[in-house]
Amino acid sequence: MRLILNNYIVTPARDHYCVNAAIAFDLAGDGIQRAFFQFNSMKASGSATHFNETRTARYDRRIRMVIPGYESLHQMVNHLLSSLLPVDAHILVVGAGTGMDIITCGTANPQWTFTAVEPSDAMFATCQKNIAASNLKDRVQIHCGYVDSLSKDLKFDAATAILVSHFIQDESEKFRFFSKIATFLQNKAPFVVADLLGDQDGEEFQLLMKSWRHLFSSLEVTQKDVEEAFDHIQKDISFVPEHRYQKLLEESGFGHIINFYRAYLFGGWICRKQSV
Repeated sequence: MRLILNNYIVTPARDHYCVNAAIAFDLAGDGIQRAFFQFNSMKASGSATHFNETRTARYDRRIRMVIPGYESLHQMVNHLLSSLLPVDAHILVVGAGTGMDIITCGTANPQWTFTAVEPSDAMFATCQKNIAASNLKDRVQIHCGYVDSLSKDLKFDAATAILVSHFIQDESEKFRFFSKIATFLQNKAPFVVADLLGDQDGEEFQLLMKSWRHLFSSLEVTQKDVEEAFDHIQKDISFVPEHRYQKLLEESGFGHIINFYRAYLFGGWICRKQSV
């Protein structure tokens, strides 16, 4: 039994893309960071070099500051999947990051096993350490690389893409990303996604963005940190309206889309792969 979790974007090697992980929230001092992924026409052998050890450590500490309900989101994903999957599910983690998905789901489901893929050397090393510290090492195989290194014959029972596709600038690339995940899934398998989204021209978007910024400003950060962070958000996040986001999922082969998570401009959905 298999499941895909996605925190970082991986594109098909046949199209000669690689992940160029730049920093969207990479602030001085005690600032926060979150990777954004910028697709470049480069050979897939390129590596995600921007996540060095210092940035990776800062990421793990600060991600909870910028994303309201970050830990709750992962717990909700865990309980959604635990409600649907068998006790012996095998989970593929694409873009394992520092291991939050694996640790949250693995700790709660002692018979689940995981195959993980992470392109950043620093993230890969931190993920290994965190998995070992959580006593999950025997149930996790983690590879420093890309999803296309896995056998195309594999079919999985579920998938997630947590905080990934909002870094993909082009809608056609978002479609390809979701479609790629669908090819790894069995019919009717659940797919859980969470991203930033919204209509940037709408009043609702402006209010939620302002409120989110106000929340961040109330934390232990400087005004410069706030300005730099939200400049990056406006520049590097590819916001799409919710109806278009759901349409992309449908066009990629998913249906029965249900919203389960909201936090300002963040949203989470569960859907199902449609029968081919």
